[in-house]
Amino acid sequence: MGLSALSKYLGIYNEFKKLREKYGIKWVANNSMPKMLLDQNGFTNMLLKAKKIIRILDPWEEVILFLALSGLRVEESLNCIRIFHEQGAKNYLNEELGVLEHYRFPETFIRKTKHAYITVIDDYMLDLLENAEPVSYDKLRSYFRRRSRSKCGFHLFRKIWATYMHRQRIDTEIIDLLQGRIPKTIFSRYYYRPDLKPLLDNVRTELPSLRKMLI
Repeated sequence: MGLSALSKYLGIYNEFKKLREKYGIKWVANNSMPKMLLDQNGFTNMLLKAKKIIRILDPWEEVILFLALSGLRVEESLNCIRIFHEQGAKNYLNEELGVLEHYRFPETFIRKTKHAYITVIDDYMLDLLENAEPVSYDKLRSYFRRRSRSKCGFHLFRKIWATYMHRQRIDTEIIDLLQGRIPKTIFSRYYYRPDLKPLLDNVRTELPSLRKMLI
C-alpha cells in the first residue's frame, strides 16, 4: 500500500497500476477475525445439531456415525465405505496400526487440494464399515432436505472431531495428519518424527467417549 501512495505522490500511479496488473500483484488484507470468534457454532451447539442430523438420517445411521468418528470430509467418508465394501479389509486395513490406509487409493483420496492419508478406527468403527450401506452424498443431502427443510451441515462432524481431539490433548500435527491437511510449518514438514503407533492409540482411546456424546 505504501508503494501505491508513493506512485500517486510522484504522479506515476497509472504506470504503477499497469505494472501491478502485468505481474499479478494484489494487496492482501491481514485484519481478518479468527473464525472461532465469528462462528456461533461452539462445541455444545455443534453437538446438538449433529445429533439432529443423525436422528433425521436414521436409515443411514452407520454411515453418519462413521463420518462423525473418522474426522474425514463427507465425500472421503462415503468413498471409504464404498472402497471397503469393494476391496475388503485385507486390502484397506492395516491391522498392526489399526488404521485404514487411504493412500493405497491415490486416485480417490490424494487429490489436488484435498487429501486423506489414514484414519484411525476401533472395533466399533469396523462394525460400522461392515454394516454401512454405500450411499451417495446427493442422496443423503436430498433426504435430509425433504425432512428438515434445511441444509445438512455435514461439515459440523469434522469440526466436532477436531475440536474434541484437541481438547483431549491430541497433538495438532496428528489432527492435521488424520484430517488430511498438509502441514505448512518447517517443524512439521522436516523435523517432527514421533513414534506414530502410541499417538494413534491415543486417538483410538478417545473414540468411545466421542461416540457417547453423539448418540
